[in-house]
Amino acid sequence: MTSTGCTSTTPGRATAAAVSSSGSTASSGVPRVVNPKNLKDVADPCQLITSQQLQELGASDPRPGKTESGVPKCNWKNDNLAMTLTTYGSQGLDSVYAQRNRFGNSQETTVSGYPGLRIASFSMSCGVYVGVADAQVFLADVTVFRAVRPEYKDRCVFAEKVAGMVLSNLPAAN
Repeated sequence: MTSTGCTSTTPGRATAAAVSSSGSTASSGVPRVVNPKNLKDVADPCQLITSQQLQELGASDPRPGKTESGVPKCNWKNDNLAMTLTTYGSQGLDSVYAQRNRFGNSQETTVSGYPGLRIASFSMSCGVYVGVADAQVFLADVTVFRAVRPEYKDRCVFAEKVAGMVLSNLPAAN
């Protein structure tokens, strides 16, 4: 059986691709990560987007922090947009899929060859969870206040662009 998903040849650019479900998904239906990356050694998610990439995205002023449950995150905010990058070094995409009904309007995707799940919570924002290893996932979440750039118009495509940049900066798993 083959299903259509999104994949990318350019970091963050999603295009349609055929994904075989035989051998590429776990028994739970969660897509497997073929080329694992390592999030466990990343203490500060702000370091996962370079200053050049931030300039390209129109973001600035990284602010490291933690979620209420102590998970590392980084926020960028200006008059036009807000971005949050949250890294989960001890849970995988399966834990996101287990909560999928909570998101309501989730959609499977692939970013730069890595399985993901889009969650569009509001018309102004979109987030994408990306699995980088069996027990490692990150969330790239964007909110656009003013669509001053054409790429800001489709929030989910923009969130996938951010995720693609993060993937390009993550080290491979050992």
